[in-house]
Order: sequence, then structure tokens, then C-alpha cells
Amino acid sequence: MTEVRLRARTVSELVDAAFALYRQDSGQYMLLTAFAITPQLITSILLQPGVGLGLGTTLVAIISLLVSGFTYTVGGAAIIKFGAAVYLGDEADLEATLQAVIPKIGPILWAGFLKALLYFVGFLFFFVGEFYVAARYFAVTAAIVLEDARTTQAFARSTALSNGRKRHILNTLLLVWIIYALLSACILFASTLLKSQVLTIVLSSAYQIVAYPVFGLTTMLLYYDCRIRLEGFDAGGESRPEH
Repeated sequence: MTEVRLRARTVSELVDAAFALYRQDSGQYMLLTAFAITPQLITSILLQPGVGLGLGTTLVAIISLLVSGFTYTVGGAAIIKFGAAVYLGDEADLEATLQAVIPKIGPILWAGFLKALLYFVGFLFFFVGEFYVAARYFAVTAAIVLEDARTTQAFARSTALSNGRKRHILNTLLLVWIIYALLSACILFASTLLKSQVLTIVLSSAYQIVAYPVFGLTTMLLYYDCRIRLEGFDAGGESRPEH
């Protein structure tokens, strides 16, 4: 089993450590992701032909988007919080994690909205800008959840942590996305054999529940990796953020 002690890591080591952390508490992470994905799953099924509650498709889609945005925000931030506790050797408790994250939903949602705008601007610059935004602001949510930073402070904090390390950050994020995409393609291929749109949606959702936590764990590990490189972060030292 891969060791997950606190230290600077290469790109492949970061992803490997994310999977190792995931295996330690996979049930907890899947539970958090299931909470996040349920509204999207229900809405996708309701929007299938012959199924529905008499609501307009557009209205159902808007409601799903709003609810899913909230639940994914809570789930993703909670994964970072829970994973950080395990990584630093603290006691990890699912209920306590949610209680710590929920009060910070406002700043996290606002930060997510601002990042979405920046991604859109980056998209206008032939996609290259999106990669820059992803690398520069990778730690915004982590800073809010783990350092209790305000939204503007979180953007500044992520900028400082990414300075001189954007290629390292981007390579790590891209490696995770490639692994996710390849496995997702396999799931999609298998689902085409089912010849049932509803079963395809359920299978795809099940895959997301299993795979999605790795993104949050990788982001969390990148956050600490950059702190180690920039600040010489020590879990027992004064620079340790409050949890």
C-alpha cells in the first residue's frame, strides 16, 4: 500500500496517494458523493421520455442545476475536509466534517461562480486560458475549507501557492482527468450494451459516486504539496491550518 505521510510528491505520487487515501475510507467518500449526485440522478430519470411529474423540462432542469450545484459544493468541499483530516492524522468524522463545511457554503458558492466566469473567459482564449485558471485557482475551495479564508483571500492564497508550480499542478490535474476519462469511456461502452437509457444513467451515476472523490483528494494533496514546497509546511508546526 502506498504511504501517505506528509511530504512533497511528484505528479504520479500525488495521484497514487489520492487513491491510497481513498481506499482507506472509500465508503465515507462514496457516501458524500452519493449525497451530491442524487438530485442530478433523479432529475435525469424524470426527464426521460414517458417519465415525469407534469413539470416543464426546462423548469426541472433549472431546479436540478441549482440543487446539484449546492450538493456538489457541499460534497466536494467535505471530501477535501475529510481527506485532510485523515492525511494529517486527525480524527475524521463524517458528521463533524459536514458541520464544519456547511457554514462556509456561501463563500464556496460565490468562489465557484467567480471561477466559472474565469473559465468562460479562458474558453474565449482558445481553451488555453482554462488551463491557466485551473492551475492558478486550484486551491480556492481548499483555502476556504481548511484555512477559513474569505473568497477574495482564497483566490489570493491559491495564486500564491501556484506561483512557479502551475505546470506541476496542471500535470497532476490532467493525469487524474485522463484516468477518469478512460474509465468513463469503458463504462459508457458497457452501458450501450444495456439498451436502456435509465440503466445507462444509473450506471454512469454509480461510476461518478465511486470515482469523483479522487478529484477532491487530489486537490487537497496538491494544496498541501504546494504548502510544503512554499512554506516548508509541517503537520506539527505553527503553519498548520485549523480544522
